[in-house]
Amino acid sequence: MTLRSGMFRHARHLSLAPALAGFLLLLSLCIPSVTGAESMTPDVTLRALFETEKLDDARFSTAFLAQVPASSIAQILSSLRQSYGALGKIEPDGDGYRLSFEGADIPAKIVLNQEGRITGLWFGAPVPSGSVEEHAAAITGLPGAVSLLVLEDGKPLISHNADEPLAVGSAAKLAILKALSLSVRNGDKQWSDVVELRPEWKSLPSGTLQDWPDGTPLTLGSLAHVMISISDNTATDALIRLVGRNAVEAVSPRNSPFLTTRELFTLKTRDHSALRLEWAGADEAARRLILERIADIPLPDPHALASEPTFEAVEWFFSARELCTLLEDTSGLPSGSINPGPIDPGQWQEFSYKGGSETGVLNLSSRVVGTDGTARCVVATWNHPSALDENSLLLPYRGVLSALAGLSR
Repeated sequence: MTLRSGMFRHARHLSLAPALAGFLLLLSLCIPSVTGAESMTPDVTLRALFETEKLDDARFSTAFLAQVPASSIAQILSSLRQSYGALGKIEPDGDGYRLSFEGADIPAKIVLNQEGRITGLWFGAPVPSGSVEEHAAAITGLPGAVSLLVLEDGKPLISHNADEPLAVGSAAKLAILKALSLSVRNGDKQWSDVVELRPEWKSLPSGTLQDWPDGTPLTLGSLAHVMISISDNTATDALIRLVGRNAVEAVSPRNSPFLTTRELFTLKTRDHSALRLEWAGADEAARRLILERIADIPLPDPHALASEPTFEAVEWFFSARELCTLLEDTSGLPSGSINPGPIDPGQWQEFSYKGGSETGVLNLSSRVVGTDGTARCVVATWNHPSALDENSLLLPYRGVLSALAGLSR
């Protein structure tokens, strides 16, 4: 579940610092003529953008500059230089290029018109350079509670608080996926089973099913896909109800009773602060009674949610080792390979990913298989009683994955 709108619903959820946020957009910009522009190749043009002190507007088409002003482009280029140092090699990478700066590799795409002017420009999320150990140190040094586990064919390369249960947000949906897969394996259900969307399943975003008409026919397979790939909370609650809360709790006994997202949102409202504290101090039996008390409460408005961190009182709690196990157990299912999240799919033969976030909580959980056939799991969780700078975890996490990809070649 994604409690804050916009985190990890799609690959573009990878967020950069505000000054770099535009990197994830394909820009269709253009400019006036340049002497000798016809002889400029895309890679030479990219290098010129970073190695020229003053941005030359004439490198862009007029249509490009009509959408994005030259000052914004200059700010992005300057931010990259300041953050990652001088540009080194530029190498072809699929249908684009990989720019190697002193401190990071950054994917890029560029389109030139017949006059050699830029009509399209895109920069992807930076991948910091360095070793697995260096990136791991950046993660484990974060303030608050942090866990990190890097497994290679089931054996730990890096292990930091790997058995400590922390709040993980939507990564808990892996437990629901496993419970559903067990039900299918046992013959109780089939991925092709069709159900009609029910109003009592509807929850708050992330996701889209909350806006779909009641009675819409959906297969269990499609519910699983949107639950994992776009963290659809309505699909999540539907599957908990269809598979059975007890079945999910059998996969994760610590989280008994296993909350639906709707129940979680209800407990996280400002009006229910006293009930939230009661939940935090209650045993399993008392918590089940609380769920009975809130069963008929209408779905809260998103604006009713408490603005301060509430994860210490009510959340789903998993250790990094448990999440690696869940990723392994569900690795043969297609749901986890729809949204790559922070993974670069081009570096791996196979991947599965699920993450989660809310205020004070960020989790990134990946299983990848390299070209050497080695399976690796990387799970990082960060809890802190304040809003988090996601890039402080996201960038070194991407660095870990990139360094591991280098080891697998």
